[in-house]
Amino acid sequence: MDYAFVDATFFDAEEIDYRDISEIPHPFVIESMETFKDFSRSERNKVYFIHFNHTNPLLSPDAPQTKKVLQAGFQIARKGMAIKL
Repeated sequence: MDYAFVDATFFDAEEIDYRDISEIPHPFVIESMETFKDFSRSERNKVYFIHFNHTNPLLSPDAPQTKKVLQAGFQIARKGMAIKL
């Protein structure tokens, strides 16, 4: 893959107050990270999380969740970012 743009509406169940996720059909970021954990680091680096709910801690560059995603080798899309194809 050149890039993968993955829904990141919600980071985890805590963000939605542990409501039933079947009522909110979006994968959690932590679930996507688990799904892609066996990708090589160079492949994980091509995965960009996009489409954030206003409550998603990934909106904050300084959030511990942001650091966790980046340390795992994934990317977080930011407003104004340009991806060269």
